[in-house]
Amino acid sequence: MARLSNPFAKLGVLGLLLALVVLLQFEYDATKMTLPASSAQTMSPFMVRLLDMGFHPAVASFLWATTMPEILDLFNKKTEYFTDLAFVNAVDPKLSYPYAFSVLTLPAVPASDDPQAIEQAQAIGRQGLANADTDWRIAYYMATNEFLYAKNEQKALWYYNLAAQTPGIPAYAERFSLNFGIETNQRQKTEQLWETIKDSTNDPAEKARAQAFIDHLQDFDYLDAASKQYKKAFGVYPTSTAELVAKGIIPAVPVDPFGFTFIIQADGTSAIDLSHFPAYMSTSSAQ
Repeated sequence: MARLSNPFAKLGVLGLLLALVVLLQFEYDATKMTLPASSAQTMSPFMVRLLDMGFHPAVASFLWATTMPEILDLFNKKTEYFTDLAFVNAVDPKLSYPYAFSVLTLPAVPASDDPQAIEQAQAIGRQGLANADTDWRIAYYMATNEFLYAKNEQKALWYYNLAAQTPGIPAYAERFSLNFGIETNQRQKTEQLWETIKDSTNDPAEKARAQAFIDHLQDFDYLDAASKQYKKAFGVYPTSTAELVAKGIIPAVPVDPFGFTFIIQADGTSAIDLSHFPAYMSTSSAQ
């Protein structure tokens, strides 16, 4: 950054800073009687954005550092967190971490202290998806809330699918998102949910994505059936998918639409190889 060698330039900067102080004081005097006593802010978000010279992310990050601990007050039925979170969001709607943190943390608040915690978490998440910079954590945490707390598997599938398509998602989270609901006892229900999603959308890309999940699930069913047929013929389960091909049980190992490698487990059921990520998942994201 260039130094200010001109004394008049230095005086100009000092004058600007002095004017900023005066404006801050004026705004404080004008608003201190109307803001809640708990609020850490003494200006409106508009004034903050007007005076921060374009450094909205830095200012919002600073305000967030003072707001984040207030979530603990929710355990004592104090709700200032939501007011101050809204202030941070207004200063910089693109700052993603406050949304992700809220979605992840609010469900931990007991219903006796905040009976609407889950709904509030999801509402904040939706706001983040609409306004924030791209952040896979928002959709991923929302999916987890839908599955664990709201018991809505269809919405959980939808948000996991969204998370899996978000740039920057780590390979382990993408793998989980793509394989949510593949367990044998959940597979049929999961496939039905994807069928519902496919039938309810007019977006060709969404239809294709839903069909990919359906194909993914059906591949497991196909390999499970082949494994049972192998045992019936040879008395033992196969040790690999290659054996199913070698013994003529299936013509070829199915190609997974998401690039995962199928394996046969000791009990004869199919699964994905957890030691290998598909080629498109970068090494860095797998850390």
